Amino acid sequence: MPISDVTIPPPPGEVVDPNVASRVIRRELTVARAEAVQSEQEVADASRTVDELSDRLAGLQRDLARLGVAQELSIQRLEIAEATFRERVANAVVRGNAAELDTIVAARDSTEFGARRVLLQSIAEADSDAVIEYLAAKEVVDEGVLAAIDDVGQTRRELRAARKHLEEVLSLNAERRFQLAVFAAGSEIVIQGFVFPVGQPYSFIDSWGFPRMTGTEYSHGHQGVDIMADFGTPLYAVERGIVIRVGNDILGGQKLWVKGQSGTYYYYAHLQAFVEGVGEGTPVEAGDVVGFVGDTGNAKGGAPHLHFQVHPGGGDAVNPYGLLRVVADLSATS
Repeated sequence: MPISDVTIPPPPGEVVDPNVASRVIRRELTVARAEAVQSEQEVADASRTVDELSDRLAGLQRDLARLGVAQELSIQRLEIAEATFRERVANAVVRGNAAELDTIVAARDSTEFGARRVLLQSIAEADSDAVIEYLAAKEVVDEGVLAAIDDVGQTRRELRAARKHLEEVLSLNAERRFQLAVFAAGSEIVIQGFVFPVGQPYSFIDSWGFPRMTGTEYSHGHQGVDIMADFGTPLYAVERGIVIRVGNDILGGQKLWVKGQSGTYYYYAHLQAFVEGVGEGTPVEAGDVVGFVGDTGNAKGGAPHLHFQVHPGGGDAVNPYGLLRVVADLSATS
């Protein structure tokens, strides 16, 4: 197997976090199950928080709307009181400073009223009671509106953070459920973002370890999975990476190796042809067509298929069946 120290470049204009890009996950099945259960609880908790904050925000907005109505009513009361005061000032014997009375009735801010309360002493008791009544109502409404606005703003910020957290735990939950499905299917590894290597329709079984070319010098146990498909069916890069080798030999026929950004090496054999432009050093994205199903090499004359191998970190091959099975099933239901 060819080993390459080539670094997979990031997509144009993007930065790839190597800690994320290199996730080839190995877990015990029991650990994967425990993580999946924990993730489901995290999703439930995050969903409940979003629901509670949404309900709280709706209630605060209703309260704020009611306070707005109350404030409008208070302003109307002020206008009526002001008209009454001016009429009394015009017709009554001077009982105080009329100019100062104008400053009182024209004020709209409760602070101004509070600073001038002493002036109310010179106004008739009926007038004074009307102003004091409005002042008390306006102070209550103003404080309530301010508090409600603050509560609405704070709750909106909390809701945005809660929704972001929910998106994160949903994504993590999807990953963990995928991992659990793959490990439960018998796979040794999980590779995030893995794309099935053969276009539909196809069929395959777990042929790992099956005897091949018995009685010849090339006798060996099968180190991959054969995915059966018609001649010319497209073959895809299973993850983002780079083509490190193309060639042709007795066993594999037309073949190629791809090094993925996870550090996993993938071997494609028995190709009918490579896609135009694909050669050593060609970068590929997950899902890019790299070649076409054929029967070259020791598959000549047999059913066309792709022989597919997976080598995590460039080490020994591992059985890819579990990973392929889950990805194929998910593709069929999506």
